Amino acid sequence: MRHSSPIIRQLRFYSAAQKPVSPHIGFYKTFSRPIAKVLLMATFTYQVAYWGWVKLEKDEEKAGRNAEIKALEVELQNLIKMAEDAGIKVKS
Repeated sequence: MRHSSPIIRQLRFYSAAQKPVSPHIGFYKTFSRPIAKVLLMATFTYQVAYWGWVKLEKDEEKAGRNAEIKALEVELQNLIKMAEDAGIKVKS
């Protein structure tokens, strides 16, 4: 009582009678996913490294500005003290 055996034989016959795949197409069928994964990982790695570099640069610039502000505040305090010692009235 096998009603499906002619269909299976027919499917097997058609699946075995496929034309050969071009080497060019075979290459892309085999290596397209690994190449895409490598490119995506390389892009991700580059973006993380770039983000880290930008963050470090911004931190360095901020530290430089803060140091300059502190130095200017100290200089201002010294000038105010010198002016008060000389008898010049200074608004605070």
